[in-house]
Amino acid sequence: MFHSTSEFWRQLELLKLYEKHPQLRKQPLPQALDGCPIRRGEMPTDRVLRLLTRTFADWKQKPRWLREQDTPHLLAAVDEKTREELSRKPVAIRKAYAIAKILDIVTTPEVAVQAGTLRIHPDELVVGCIPPYSVAQGKELVGYLTEAEELDAALNMLNDRAPFGHVTPDYQTLLRKGIRGIVRDCHQKLKTLGQARSEQKRKKQTFYQAAIIALEGVAVFAQRYAQHAMEMASEYEVQGRSGHENLKEIAQRLGKTPIGPPRSFLEAVQCLYLIHCALHTTGEITSIGRLDQLLMPFLEKDSVTESQAQEIIDCLWIKFGERALHNRAHLEDRFTFCDGALLGNKLPANYDQGSLTNQWMQQVTIGGYEATNQPKPEDGTNRLTYLCLKASRRLPLNSPTLDLRVNKSSPRKLLREASKAILSGGAHPIIMNDDRIVPALHKESGGKVSLKSARNYACDGCYETHFAGETEFSFFYIPALDLLEKTLNRGAGFATSGPMHLRGWKDSFRTIPATEFTSLEQFWEVFQTHLDLQIHRMYRNVYQFYGEKESIAPSPLLSTLIAGCLASGTDLSGGGANYKMLSPLMTGISTCADSIYALKRLVFERRQVEMSEMLACLYSNWGKTRPEVGLSLSEKRIAEIREQTMRLPRFGHGNTAVDEIAWRLIDLFCDRLFALRSDSRHQAGLARLQKRHGSDFEILISPGVGTFEQYVFSGGWVGATPDGRKSGQPIESDISPAPYYQDKELDVSGRRRHPREIAIRQGLNSYAHPSLDRLSDGAPVDLNLAEGFSEERLLGILSAIAKGKTGSNVVTFTVADPETFTAASSAAGHDYDLVRVRMGGWTEYFRVLSEAHRKQHARRPLFVED
Repeated sequence: MFHSTSEFWRQLELLKLYEKHPQLRKQPLPQALDGCPIRRGEMPTDRVLRLLTRTFADWKQKPRWLREQDTPHLLAAVDEKTREELSRKPVAIRKAYAIAKILDIVTTPEVAVQAGTLRIHPDELVVGCIPPYSVAQGKELVGYLTEAEELDAALNMLNDRAPFGHVTPDYQTLLRKGIRGIVRDCHQKLKTLGQARSEQKRKKQTFYQAAIIALEGVAVFAQRYAQHAMEMASEYEVQGRSGHENLKEIAQRLGKTPIGPPRSFLEAVQCLYLIHCALHTTGEITSIGRLDQLLMPFLEKDSVTESQAQEIIDCLWIKFGERALHNRAHLEDRFTFCDGALLGNKLPANYDQGSLTNQWMQQVTIGGYEATNQPKPEDGTNRLTYLCLKASRRLPLNSPTLDLRVNKSSPRKLLREASKAILSGGAHPIIMNDDRIVPALHKESGGKVSLKSARNYACDGCYETHFAGETEFSFFYIPALDLLEKTLNRGAGFATSGPMHLRGWKDSFRTIPATEFTSLEQFWEVFQTHLDLQIHRMYRNVYQFYGEKESIAPSPLLSTLIAGCLASGTDLSGGGANYKMLSPLMTGISTCADSIYALKRLVFERRQVEMSEMLACLYSNWGKTRPEVGLSLSEKRIAEIREQTMRLPRFGHGNTAVDEIAWRLIDLFCDRLFALRSDSRHQAGLARLQKRHGSDFEILISPGVGTFEQYVFSGGWVGATPDGRKSGQPIESDISPAPYYQDKELDVSGRRRHPREIAIRQGLNSYAHPSLDRLSDGAPVDLNLAEGFSEERLLGILSAIAKGKTGSNVVTFTVADPETFTAASSAAGHDYDLVRVRMGGWTEYFRVLSEAHRKQHARRPLFVED
């Protein structure tokens, strides 16, 4: 693997030397190239290397983009008469004008020069600029709401930055029709509507008019790029500089597409990427979808060679990764309280921004079953699948996140290439099991899903599975540790216990004291009581507030690329997509299972610890503070109890006794989700939505597990837990085994073992259970491997995962020695600027992480060869 940019260039120069000189070609490669991800005959082209050189240099600079004053409010930059006229127009029309305006601003020469919003390099094959708006940094957009509307929106935790994207666009339709074809469809729909008399028809008319305005804004956006390329070509030609021919070709391509449908492979790549840039620039942070399935028809009809196709994909990969930020001093916070507002939570959208530095949500999904309704599935692995894996292995980028779908029919060659890519150290690809995910999406979501759609799932955001190009998506957290606290603490949380709130912040029923539990089964009964309340709250909010975003923050551009919206004349935020999907996510399952197991063994079975003693440990944060309520224990007794809990087995280590508790948690979660969905309390809300949107309206339920990046953030709200974890300490990533205690020494120098080494096959057995197959939105286990892990051994593991014999339905890998983390965390750790780790849902550069996140990664268990 590549630890640093300097090591990357040293190894490439040495490899180039061995490939260049005939007398060296047959010689064994020197030891200095051991572990180099780039093999003989795989050297990136000179063009790709020049672009990488520029990218590495850009990473060190503060990213340029728009200033707040560059994006005046739509109603502020016009005269009073125009302002009044615009104010009277529907919100969707104003939003469309705002979309066209921001695309105009970023390509206006006087702004583009100082802001760097319109950049073309003479070496590029694919052009476009996504804004430096990772999920952490917020957006700079053109506002369009009136003052009164802004206040009304804020009261509902919304604003004009609320659209989040967080879906996969229908790029297949774009590639088939181009912008002009979609605009033509909108005009035809308007013609069919005729003169709008009813409110419903007027609303549809507004939708199509807004769509046309937004799409025409994208057409201007593309034309400006074409014009800029041609101007650069003329300038380069006059100056006698190389690159003018390539710039002319760029201009010619952009003159054809995305306005019209692409005809060649390179045109298709350019079409897709420029629209991707347009969506991100207008605040819709979206993923790519099934890239190999989308582009393969163009590659098949094209005359490009395999090496030319690889160069194009490499150039695309560099575009995805060029915005990475390597210096936290360059972070900006443009976030508002409504950026990325989620359905029905009615809370400010405050994520763990410090950990989201380079989360661009640029998910690329490859492999997997073809999207058909045929009874027997066909694996869709193709030439492009391998080109994407090769790009991911050879280019030390964090983005795009590459998601590889595998199944029982996946070629062994594919799994070998995946093994090579994983061991290159980029935490790509993540592995998704079709045979576990597709059936759950097809049959277990509580609604009607075609087999074709289920087989066409793609990842978005972090790894969330939904139907590519036809889904409206949202998620809702249900933290298992919150429920654990309420079960043991009569509806309150331990973290907030003390002089102010005594036993803690109250947020649920005052259930019976834990000291009165006579069995573990009684614990489970009370746990379900608190779980049910959380689920009821979720359904109430969803049914009560569904669709409210449409009147405040519609998505006229993105809606044109979501199947169902154009057909129905309805915005994505108003129910226009073919599928409406809600993913309830249970977090903290591993730490919760470990804690319940500690109660089971120490309190209920061995009776070595009284429940009152365990509560005293939790109220006092394992002896750190004096509890305001309950029993007070001596420091010695607390230390004895904690030592006992820390010696117990853990979930994810292959111990069935603990694993069964996690499986029961998952089954209980899923059972109650679907049982309470049909509760009479929520039928009136559903009936109201069906009256508004049609009798076939339904919201699919796709449960999953997802801390994403918020394992430090989430742990910060949770008090001490019975597994020995102290208050505020991080929890596990997704459904991975819990990290080693933050307050305990972690010395992995020399020959000392990691305190929590796990034999990989044994550990993966914790996830080979039918309960995880119910989690159709994914249940990722994030594994840390040593840098010397055997390729053959990993190939065997991936083969077993593909066949469904072991592992979860989503498995991810970080490759880095514990010593590497230690060295990279030091003040002199700059020689590790390419070390990358798997977050809860994407790849990040380890040096960019905050200290708390670095510690959590270093303290994750190390999975070793059996």
